[in-house]
Amino acid sequence: MDKNGNGVCIFAYNNEQLDYVKFASVVSKFVKRNMKNNAVALITNEGTENWMKQSLSKEIIDYCFDYIIITNEEHISNPRVHHDSPWTEFTAQFQNSNKHKIIEYTPFERTLLIDTDFIVQNNFYDYVFETDTPVAMHRTAEYLGGELPYQDEMMLNSAGINHWWSTVVYFDQSDNSKMFFDIWSHVKDNWEYYSLLYQFPKSLFRTDFCVSIASHMFNGFQNEIYMDDFKSVPLLNMDQKDDIAKINSLDDFVFLKHNRLEAWKNILCRHTNTNMHLMNKRAFDRQIENINTMFKENSSV
Repeated sequence: MDKNGNGVCIFAYNNEQLDYVKFASVVSKFVKRNMKNNAVALITNEGTENWMKQSLSKEIIDYCFDYIIITNEEHISNPRVHHDSPWTEFTAQFQNSNKHKIIEYTPFERTLLIDTDFIVQNNFYDYVFETDTPVAMHRTAEYLGGELPYQDEMMLNSAGINHWWSTVVYFDQSDNSKMFFDIWSHVKDNWEYYSLLYQFPKSLFRTDFCVSIASHMFNGFQNEIYMDDFKSVPLLNMDQKDDIAKINSLDDFVFLKHNRLEAWKNILCRHTNTNMHLMNKRAFDRQIENINTMFKENSSV
């Protein structure tokens, strides 16, 4: 496939618990509303595509996705425990083992890969398409209200390497980018070995850990920040134990933020015009009908 122009890619593989393609359609609407580089490619499989055609109208599919790329590869078994508030949890397959192949799947020369639970409320990421950086990711993160990330989200272990986030990944088609994704693929194929070398639990396959190790190796096994880190802007995460209390508008969200030390001591927290990683997927799901209504009222599909 010839790769041309700039755009955004989103993976969506449904499972029995979560309708990822529904999330992807909403995420795409935010991209098209707020970004200049807003062509969107959906990467999915035949089963999810069939469900999408039953659950979404052709008008919405055509509006949200400029490209639909079908991949029918087998994913490794990767069950993950999800939370919906501090008191509810469920287990669902986490199908992310082919994420490193995005450099092959993308139809674009310059690509911003975002997760299906990441909403874009401003045009911050447009700048990176105008640079000559081969790869960019968030090095740091914070949670609602400016709370620090968990320990293994800063370093892979207490004496380990820097943690990088694969939630948002920009890349071009340069040799440096291809080398980075080759290293990511190598880490994935040798997951058990690298879990021992870098001292992290091997039970859950995490692409964040893959890109962290790939960045370390790409940088000559040094911890200095060689990769572009989106101007050192931290990734904003909504914890799985947080909830969405109210949506005032498409760029104004109010959250019920949980207290890590005392689960019952929640506080209201408001974020406006901010790019956000909504890690509580059921909370996101509960708001989708409301969000779609707001898009219609704003003359979007």
